[in-house]
Amino acid sequence: MALPGKRRYAIRAVAAATVALLAAVAVPAGPTPASPVSSSSTPLARPAQHVILFDFDGFDPRFVYGQYAGVADLPNLRALIEEGSYGVADGSFSSYSNSSRATTATGTYPITHRNTGYYYSPETGRGVSQERHIEPGVETIAQSLRRQDRTAAYLQWYVVQNYGAVFGDPAALYTQPGGNCQTRADQAIALLRGEPVDSGGTMVAPARIPDLITVYCDDVDAVLHGDGFSAAGLPAALARVDAQIGRVREAAREAGILDETAFVVTADHGARDWTIPLLPEVVDQLAGTGLTVEVISSSGGVPDPASEIVVVAAPRTADITLRGRADTPAHARNIARIIRSVPGIAAVYDERDLRRMKASDKLGDLVVEPIEPYHLSTLTDGKPRGSHGGLAEAYVPLVLSGAGIRAGVPLRDVGLVDVAATVSALLGVRPPTSSQGHTIHRAIERS
Repeated sequence: MALPGKRRYAIRAVAAATVALLAAVAVPAGPTPASPVSSSSTPLARPAQHVILFDFDGFDPRFVYGQYAGVADLPNLRALIEEGSYGVADGSFSSYSNSSRATTATGTYPITHRNTGYYYSPETGRGVSQERHIEPGVETIAQSLRRQDRTAAYLQWYVVQNYGAVFGDPAALYTQPGGNCQTRADQAIALLRGEPVDSGGTMVAPARIPDLITVYCDDVDAVLHGDGFSAAGLPAALARVDAQIGRVREAAREAGILDETAFVVTADHGARDWTIPLLPEVVDQLAGTGLTVEVISSSGGVPDPASEIVVVAAPRTADITLRGRADTPAHARNIARIIRSVPGIAAVYDERDLRRMKASDKLGDLVVEPIEPYHLSTLTDGKPRGSHGGLAEAYVPLVLSGAGIRAGVPLRDVGLVDVAATVSALLGVRPPTSSQGHTIHRAIERS
C-alpha cells in the first residue's frame, strides 16, 4: 500500500493512461484493500450528532467547477463548499448508478460488493442491465449503524432497501416517496420537525431526529439521459436539487441542530454526451474475425447458443463475452487489438485492467469505452443524449461541511469508497465491517 497521503485510486491511474493513449491501456496497480474493521468497543469521538447526506444522481463535477459551471448558480452547494471541504472523488467502474451507489453504501469496490451493470451472465444466459444485489457478508452502512444502535432514515436511497433498511422501521427507515428532489427533501424536513413520514403506505414518526438522513435525487440524471448537457430543463433541475440543500439546512436550523450537523454532498457518476454511433463499425470489424457475433439487449436478451462473441451494448460501454472457440487468450488479445483500431474508441479494458480497477468479476472478457460523443448503443438517430458507465464518468463531486468538518481543506485522492467510513467517523461509530475505504481524517476536526 502506498504511504499515507500518497494513495492513488486505480480508476484514476487507468483514466490517465486512457487519456494519454486512447488505446492499449497500461494500468498501474491500485490500492490494497483494507482489512476488515476491528470490532473493538473502544469509544470513538463523535464530531457530529447528525449527518445529512445528499446523493445527487448524475451530478457531474463540472457543474461545480469546469465546463458546465455556468449552467446554474448552485448558491446553497457553494455555501457548503465555502464553509467546508471540497474535492473531485473517484467513483467506481463501471460507473453505473447501482454499482456506484453500492460502493458508497458499503465502502467496498465492485469486486467485493459485486453489484454490476450492463453485462452478460453465463449463469442465467441473459443480458443484465442494473441490479440490486450486494454480495452476502458485505455490510452496508445501514446494517452497520443499526448494529451499533444508531438511527437513520434513507429517503429513496434505494441501495440499502432490504440491506439494513426497510419500510416501517423507525430505527432504520426506508421511504420511497417518488416525485422529484423536493418531495424527498420534504420528508427530510418533516423528520427534522419530528413529524411522521410515509414509509410504504405507513406513517412513521421516529422517536427522535435520526443520526443519519440520506436524500436521494435523480432530477439531473433524468434530464441528462433525455437530452444531454444541452437539455432545456437542465438549469431548472440543477437549481431544484441545489434549493433542497438550503431548505433542509434551514429546517436543521429551526430544529436547533444545525451546529451539530455535518452535511455530505456527492453523486454516483458524471455524464458524457453521445450522438455518433460506433456499434455498427465495431460489429463489422468483429465479424471480420470469422467468429459469430451477436449483440443482445441488457434487459434480458438471450444470445443464440452458437454465438461466439456476445456483446451487451450500452451508450458508454460495451461488455464483450467470448464463448466456444473464441474463448482463448489469443482471441481476446486479437479482438481487443481490432476494436482499439476503430476511430472513436477510447479504450478496451481486458481482464487485467478490470482486476486492477477492482471492477466486478461479473463483467465479460473485455469492456469497451468510446470517446465522447461516440456511443455503443443500438440507436442511430443522432439525437443528443447523455449517459455514463465509462471511466470518463467515474468522477463525482464530494462536499463535506458543517459540524466536525475543517474548512478549506482540499479533498485529494478520495473516493466514493471512503464515504461510508467518513460518515461513520463523523457519527462516532465504526465503519461497515467489510469496508475497504478510509476515513478522510484530514477534513475532520480533531476533538
